[in-house]
Amino acid sequence: MNLLVSGSIAYDKIMDFPGKFSDHILPNKIHNINVSFGIEKMNVQYGGTAGNIAYNLALLNEKPFVISQVGSDFTEYKKWFKQHGVNLSLVRTVKNETCSTAHVITDKANNQITGFHFGAMQQPAIKDAKVWKDIKQKAVSGKAIGLLSPGNVDDMMALAKLYQKQNVPYIFDPGQQTVWLTADQIRTILKGASVLILNDYELAMVEKKLHTTAKKLRNKLHRLIVTLGEKGAIWYVGDMEYKMPVAKPEKVVDPTGAGDAYRAGLVVGMVNNWDDELSGRVAALCATYAIEHYGTQQHLYLIAKFKQRFEKTFGKKFKLELKK
Repeated sequence: MNLLVSGSIAYDKIMDFPGKFSDHILPNKIHNINVSFGIEKMNVQYGGTAGNIAYNLALLNEKPFVISQVGSDFTEYKKWFKQHGVNLSLVRTVKNETCSTAHVITDKANNQITGFHFGAMQQPAIKDAKVWKDIKQKAVSGKAIGLLSPGNVDDMMALAKLYQKQNVPYIFDPGQQTVWLTADQIRTILKGASVLILNDYELAMVEKKLHTTAKKLRNKLHRLIVTLGEKGAIWYVGDMEYKMPVAKPEKVVDPTGAGDAYRAGLVVGMVNNWDDELSGRVAALCATYAIEHYGTQQHLYLIAKFKQRFEKTFGKKFKLELKK
């Protein structure tokens, strides 16, 4: 099975603010914000939505293909990917550009403010003729699953149309691009999506843009998944509604990248045809590993240890089989 993970490859500059944003943002002055946050700690990590999801899939012994674009500063990150078995044959290198960079500030309540420099991501990966040809060869009905995470909008649109044409099941994860995608673009991508996954804030934005409701959205999808942070997630599957639990972390260090890890668990569930309750719990445990470490790709586990922790957290009622 070809796992085609599209989205950004980026460097994350993760910064900690030792207070709460809400203590420094005045509601009656929201129209005229001029705030500076003193940073307690900063670290540069490997990241990007596609990068994080692919890394977590690799930990689960999958070999994903990343569809993205990178700049001249990709050398060390590239070594990291190859070390973990992530396939980069569908990645475009853009000359005279740097990789995308996310500047993430996290407060004590785990709220985040992110500034994103697009860099190489301004150039669509699909504009590289060889990359596009290779993508089409791998996007074959019955042999591929796609995940559209936030990335270059031209790539997102072209891949959605390709997957629809080839009857490739795919997950739509609009994430930070929810702000930039137009209503028509969202409708086009949703037309063939098997799954729409977003947090409750992003869901509200989609509802507003499309002048619709979650109830109407779920009727058009196989799955609508709404993540709720520390409150878990809700999976809407047909007429069923599953309130998925969290896997309690041993310690909360940094929530950055937890959502991407969660999505990797979802993909593995689709690959293995697991039922929704099992998939949701695997996704939750994947996210927890990310939360327990500073940065998006600093956690590491072996499959045997993952299974042991899964059984300890959720009991042996759920039969978990993963590639060794």
